[in-house]
Amino acid sequence: MTSNEPLDDEGSPAKLLAEAEAHYEDALEAVRALKRRLSEGAEPSAAEISRIATDYRRATQTLFDERKRLDDQRKREAGVVHDYALDLDAARDEVGRELDRLRAAFGSGGVSGGPE
Repeated sequence: MTSNEPLDDEGSPAKLLAEAEAHYEDALEAVRALKRRLSEGAEPSAAEISRIATDYRRATQTLFDERKRLDDQRKREAGVVHDYALDLDAARDEVGRELDRLRAAFGSGGVSGGPE
């Protein structure tokens, strides 16, 4: 199965997730730096604290959104419907086992796939 969207494409969900993770790490580092400054006795302005908190909140939400988008794309490509994957190979194997049991119990008369 081929994908219409290469993973290294600039707009691909995997690339966007990587960028969101990088943005999140930067925002988290800004929060850590602010925390260090506060513990050292610095008094940053309310505007700076608000800017850092807002950036961190946005980065976190973007990260969650991009993870969900990538998960949804992977599920679509894998054939997952309503969080359940359709495993046709397993279904085919199960049907084959059931037919084998029927053949063994009742003979192959009328059940396709058996000796004629």
